[in-house]
Amino acid sequence: MRKIFTILFLAIQITLFSQPFQANQWCSNFPVLPGTGTLWGHASVVLGDTIYVAGGSPSGGPSSNFYKYSISGNVWTTGVGTPVPKSGGDLVACRNKIYYIGGGNTTITTGTNETFVYNPATGNWSVIANIPTPVTGNVAEAYNDSLIYCMFGGWITYETLVQVYNVNTNTWAQATQITSGNGRRSFAGGILGNKLFVCAGYSGSFRNDFWVGTINPANPLQITWQQRTNVAIASSRPGGTAILGKFYVVMGEINGGSGNDSMAIWDTTLNSWSYKDGKPVRTNNLYGSVSASITYCNNRPGVKIWIAGGSLQGQTTRPLDVFADTCLLNCTGPLTGIQNNNIPAIYNLKQNYPNPFNPVTKISYDIPIGSNVKITISDLLGREVFVLINEYMPAGTHSVNFNADNLSSGVYFYKLESGEFIDSKKNAVN
Repeated sequence: MRKIFTILFLAIQITLFSQPFQANQWCSNFPVLPGTGTLWGHASVVLGDTIYVAGGSPSGGPSSNFYKYSISGNVWTTGVGTPVPKSGGDLVACRNKIYYIGGGNTTITTGTNETFVYNPATGNWSVIANIPTPVTGNVAEAYNDSLIYCMFGGWITYETLVQVYNVNTNTWAQATQITSGNGRRSFAGGILGNKLFVCAGYSGSFRNDFWVGTINPANPLQITWQQRTNVAIASSRPGGTAILGKFYVVMGEINGGSGNDSMAIWDTTLNSWSYKDGKPVRTNNLYGSVSASITYCNNRPGVKIWIAGGSLQGQTTRPLDVFADTCLLNCTGPLTGIQNNNIPAIYNLKQNYPNPFNPVTKISYDIPIGSNVKITISDLLGREVFVLINEYMPAGTHSVNFNADNLSSGVYFYKLESGEFIDSKKNAVN
């Protein structure tokens, strides 16, 4: 009997701790969003263990709704509402805060200029500098954990402009526009490193063109735009997010007014599209409402693409659909096995010491899996001034010295990039 029990125990252990990597699965057994009726005109973003959803309504009109979903707890809660009702804008995480960029406060079709930021540590919203050109149907992405790129938008104007908010200085500037005729609204967007992605959307007709904008690290307001392979089907109001070397586009409305159940996936290594059908609930109005998180399967990074809400004629619920590329057990979560006590469980960028300093300080960090690590130094304008390290590092706790002999006194930011983990902190050179 003891032998049978031992074999059974080992079988359970193998199942739990050697779960195979199950790629590209749609899951629908997650709790629906709070409220009644469909939800569109909203925006969502992942920060840490939480998905944040703001604005929108069953009609697409503005609201102050603010919902939070605990990924580990698998539960929704209602947070403090936005300072004014909003719809048609985008949420973006930057410097461990949530920014609401763009959108309108009277109707989804008319942009208004108020912009604000949410601090998860305090649970409060604050007003920041107004966006210079109000837009709706825009996409916002964060670069270098200090600059937020508000791309395009304009419900009937189909803007080509890129407005850039600097979180360090609370100021706006303009970056290189996309070429004439390629402005749009309600499209799929994302960012990987210094690459901005723009796909599909609407500009008087449904679009299927795909563009990549390369940000110049030495001058972040300079973007080189290049058209790449078009996605297979034209779609308005798709959602998008980029993570772990791939750009995911959840298709929205297609010609004829129908929803679509497909995911288009751009592989930045292969430079090609692949497609995965089977989204559990056919919805559109997904622009701004798609976000992603990283999970681990036997120390291998995987992703979950979260699609919050959306609408389609006849739909009465607010689904939370998930596209997963990781270990799954009934679509509910990753099985990561037993952590080695000597290996950090999570990524962590620590505050440098000493700080302020002159001329040398130490920067320490934890990485849970071996991967390429890049640590860069940037100034208050978001310009990269120094690359401290850019090489493969094994899992563990590491440190590197930063010598500021060649830098002027002042405030600088150091940023850690490893896989899709990005974090930055501030330091001061005396």
